[in-house]
Amino acid sequence: MRHSHSSALPAPVDKNRPRTERGDWHTIRALLPYLWEYKARVLAAMACLVLAKVANVGVPVLLKRIVDSLDAQMAPLVVPLALLVAYGLLRLSTTLFTELREFLFAKVTQRATRKIALQVFRHLHALSLRFHLQRQTGASPGTSSAASAASAR
Repeated sequence: MRHSHSSALPAPVDKNRPRTERGDWHTIRALLPYLWEYKARVLAAMACLVLAKVANVGVPVLLKRIVDSLDAQMAPLVVPLALLVAYGLLRLSTTLFTELREFLFAKVTQRATRKIALQVFRHLHALSLRFHLQRQTGASPGTSSAASAASAR
């Protein structure tokens, strides 16, 4: 259950270190160098995002025009039929642009994740053995509790 206090943060794990808050813009600024290596793909994905949103907004507007054009005095069904086809194409284009955006951005996401993971991995290997032994960086929380439970018998 969510609390109404959005500023209430849980206590930090280490009381000697202050909690730092990072916003979305800080995160975007930190990731931008990794993403900007693929400028064309990022810009194409952003264009697909905008086109998908425009098509999505256009669907109700076009549906309104379809309903407004349905008139008892209007004998030919050409206008409502053409508007229905346009409605279907707009719905299709919304899905198409969304999928195209995902396709274009998948490689960017995977490469950025790979580069960041490699940097973290290299950084961890560059740390001293004393750091790893003091912090027990390789031990998972379940392993240490299982080992202490087994030794208590």
